[in-house]
Amino acid sequence: MTALDFDVYSVVYQIILFLVLLVILNRVLFRPYLALLDERERQTAGALRESSELEHEGARLKEEYEEKIAQAQAFAGAAKDAILQEVRRERERMLAQARLEATTSLEKVRQEVQSQMQIERRLAAAEVARVAEQMASKILGRNVG
Repeated sequence: MTALDFDVYSVVYQIILFLVLLVILNRVLFRPYLALLDERERQTAGALRESSELEHEGARLKEEYEEKIAQAQAFAGAAKDAILQEVRRERERMLAQARLEATTSLEKVRQEVQSQMQIERRLAAAEVARVAEQMASKILGRNVG
């Protein structure tokens, strides 16, 4: 026999040992390792999915926030416009009242001036008559009147 002779029993024994070792390694090493890889892949995919969901939720919340800010600004603008309109109405009312009071005061002053002018005219007419009488008396040299 030579060193390279095949022994059928030895080959069959080695094949059986290989298969037994394959089964043991499959259960002890390969399956747990593959399960670990699957679990890691599942967790990574879950984390990516959760991250994507959080991004969408963040974008939705941002849009909602911006919408509420826009609504608040619109409400504030409307409130400001209403206040300005009310202030304008109040100013117009106060101006109208001031004009009425000024017109009333002016009319009273005009009436007083008119009354005073009439009194002054009467006094001036009386004074003119007295001065005319005095002048006539001096010119004629006798008492006129």
